[in-house]
Amino acid sequence: MEVRLFGALRRKPPPERCRRCNRMRAATSGGRSVLLISPMNGLAPAPPHKADRILLGSLGGGVEYWTFRHRAARRFAHAYMQYPAMMVPELQGELLDAARAADTSVRHVYDPFVGCGTTLAEAMIRGLDFAGKDINPLAVLACRVKAGPYFPAAIRRKTELLLDRMATDSRRTIDVSFPGREKWFDDSVAVGLSRIRRAVCGESARWARRFFWVAMVESVRLTSNSRTSTFKLHMRPQEELTGRRCCPQAVFCETLLRNIRHMEGQAHYLRDRGLLRRGHYTGAVDIQLGDSSQNLEGSPKQLDLLITSPPYGDNQTTVPYGQYSFLPLQWVDLGDIDAHADAALIANTHALDSHSLGGSLRGASDAATTLAEMSPAFRRMAVDLASASPNATKRLSAFCRDLHACLDPIVGQLKPGALMLWTVGSRRIANRQVPLERILIDMLEARGATHVASVPRHIPNKRMAVRNSIADTMRSETIVVLRNGGH
Repeated sequence: MEVRLFGALRRKPPPERCRRCNRMRAATSGGRSVLLISPMNGLAPAPPHKADRILLGSLGGGVEYWTFRHRAARRFAHAYMQYPAMMVPELQGELLDAARAADTSVRHVYDPFVGCGTTLAEAMIRGLDFAGKDINPLAVLACRVKAGPYFPAAIRRKTELLLDRMATDSRRTIDVSFPGREKWFDDSVAVGLSRIRRAVCGESARWARRFFWVAMVESVRLTSNSRTSTFKLHMRPQEELTGRRCCPQAVFCETLLRNIRHMEGQAHYLRDRGLLRRGHYTGAVDIQLGDSSQNLEGSPKQLDLLITSPPYGDNQTTVPYGQYSFLPLQWVDLGDIDAHADAALIANTHALDSHSLGGSLRGASDAATTLAEMSPAFRRMAVDLASASPNATKRLSAFCRDLHACLDPIVGQLKPGALMLWTVGSRRIANRQVPLERILIDMLEARGATHVASVPRHIPNKRMAVRNSIADTMRSETIVVLRNGGH
């Protein structure tokens, strides 16, 4: 099988059967075969369909191959801004290629937990249509900028005008007010950020403002008093703050010029492949702000492929996407991101995380019975946690309840027989590892899906919250492959 990625040719040998156990193996490029892991019996059963045999051949290579230890570079649109727990671009690209090799009719890709849009950008360079959804306005901003339009010459002209507006603005007023502003930003930094904000607001084209806001987001992150070594809001040490001098305008200018170069590279790449027409992507991209427990709006078509990675646990105790986004979103005009963006989501540092999966424990105990009937893995875990603490069981139930609520709308958007590739990690609660992979499989099989394979990988390059002791335990994840029911 041949898989192309950024013009590089990768050859993968076809799957073979083990002579001892008659199970399917996927051979690596070095000739050594590796069994595909399945939590049910330790081995992936031989797939009955030709398409699944092709897929398993593409997914061969073993844990180390899919770790992408030295293949995690981010360039072009992937490098616009930092975001928590970003997926590896080449990994998502190879998953897309594997799915398309198994089903050549794949055209419409869906990611209901789209994050900063790694899968979006990889789908675009393959000329695919894409739909994505996220509850975080910052994620939606990143995705909508990556979706284009791509007008490098125009953005350079607009940048010159923006920098002129910044240079001639001598006002010392601070344009934003929110709880903790004085704590997180020195007055001099807040004045500088306000000048940037006014300059961005002076741009008439929304697509350009969005591009500028992304650079603003990075400027806020790098000039605030919060540490950059953790995704949680955490003050820098006092000795570091004492005498610290930073210029938001200089940081913004450097970031903006770098992002323009990334835009030029992305535009060149897309244009060379005939995927841009007058600066606009030739495929269809639909990025929506909202809860994934609700159907995509205005999307009656059934989608061909799901590739996604949901949170591995509630944001407050794993990766706090909301806390990470709180400070940047105070400076960005939410209306430029989406007309329906709700300011209540950034009313305080915990609001967005509280609205995310597992963010509220209310009613969690009531949901446990339904979840236990659906998932034996959940039932066993709940019994185990009951001996630790009632709160631990509630946390498990709250997260699984909210994930369960998303699955019917997600599966309902897919065509019968569509492939689903879920990348999940198993966090710990009360020092016990949660088998999220198995719980997810149980939930989807209850909806008629078929489990095809589970491919483990290490995540040494995935940027996790290193100071978060719970998230620090997640050093591996699993790519779970299923087929939607009805095929």
